[in-house]
Formats: sequence, C-alpha cells, structure tokens
Amino acid sequence: MERRLPKNFLGKFKYGSHFHEIDVKAGVRMKKPLLFIIVGVMFLLTACGSGTQGSLFKDGIAEFINNNYEFQDVVASQTNKDNFSEVFIAENKSIDEVANELQQHQSPDEVSNKNKNKQVLVYPDLFVILTADENNNENTLIEVADYQFVRDNFSPDFFDGLLVLWILDEILDVDDWGKKRKNKCYQNNDDCYQGYGSSGGSYKWSKGTPSVRGGTSSVRGGGPGTGK
Repeated sequence: MERRLPKNFLGKFKYGSHFHEIDVKAGVRMKKPLLFIIVGVMFLLTACGSGTQGSLFKDGIAEFINNNYEFQDVVASQTNKDNFSEVFIAENKSIDEVANELQQHQSPDEVSNKNKNKQVLVYPDLFVILTADENNNENTLIEVADYQFVRDNFSPDFFDGLLVLWILDEILDVDDWGKKRKNKCYQNNDDCYQGYGSSGGSYKWSKGTPSVRGGTSSVRGGGPGTGK
C-alpha cells in the first residue's frame, strides 16, 4: 500500500552541511534553497565555459594593452578616417615576452609563427601585431587593429611567414582577400600598409588621445591630424 505524508507534514532534508525545511502542502520553503543551488551551478558552468574570453573578472585584451603598455601613436585608415589602429610600446621586453603576457591574460584564436621580428595574435574582432622597435631593439611595438582596419589597409605581404592567406580569408570573411589586396597594392602601393615601422607618413597620425573602449572590438583614436 502506498504511504502518503500528512498534508501539513513539516520535515527536514540535508544538503551539504545544511538542513532545509520542507512543507508538503505549500512547497515554498523547499523551492527557495533549490533556486539558489540551481543559480550557483549555472554560474559555475558559465565561468568554466568562458576560457577563450579570459577570466570572468578580467578586462579584455584591448584594455589590458591600454592599461599595461605605453601609448605611442594612432594610425588612420586610408578608407575611413574614423577607423584607427593604435600603437603601444613595451619597453625592455622582447616579442616573446610580450606575446606570453598577452596569452596569459587572454588566449587568442590564432597565434602566428614569429618571423622577421614580427608576430601576430588574432583575437575576436582584433589583430594584435608585435614588431621589434626599429629605434631600440630592446623594445617591442604592439599595434592593435580591428578586422576592418586590417581588411582595408594591410598589404598581404606583411603576413608572409606569419599567417597563410586562406586563414586570413576566413578571419576577415572575404573570398580571396589576399589576391584582391595584392591587385590593389600593385595598382597603388601607397594604399597598402606594411605595419607601423615600415609604412610612410601618409599612414601615420599622432593627434589626439587614444581611447581603447573596455576590451570591445572598437579601437579608436582621438582623430586624424598631420602625418609624422
């Protein structure tokens, strides 16, 4: 015969080190602790699943760079003067040291080989480009550019030995990006950016204060000025 609890039965059950009251008639006292348990489990699962975005309590990679390295310059896009890359300097640090610091803070989606004193880390919506400082080989330049800036300005040749073109096509979401850019560079090489240390003054701007906005994909400087 099935045994039933009295309608107004009030008992306790143990979860972990705590006892919780249970009211069969109302069920109210039982629902509250279970709700907190469920919310806590969901929070832990969310934290464990966010590894590619760095710690739950850390800022994004753009803000990390802005807060930890010295600002050097902004570079205005040739196609849209409202779009910029930003250049920072890591004094007395090698490319390997800077790349390690960045990856410890947030894991990139792609890490290129190091070639000819250059290395590229690709994050969601951002390229972080590390190059040796031509004025002081003990320093490393860090250029932060969103996908649109790379898509519109960089020469594919810059990435030779770093990232193969089919990977760049996928990242930038453009069919044959490398081939199309090569054709444009052939028509007018001044429209093809070779990185901060190599390109001419038409690409470099130094007016305004940088504003890297909280680890988002938006990397904007204070506005175009005169070339360096």
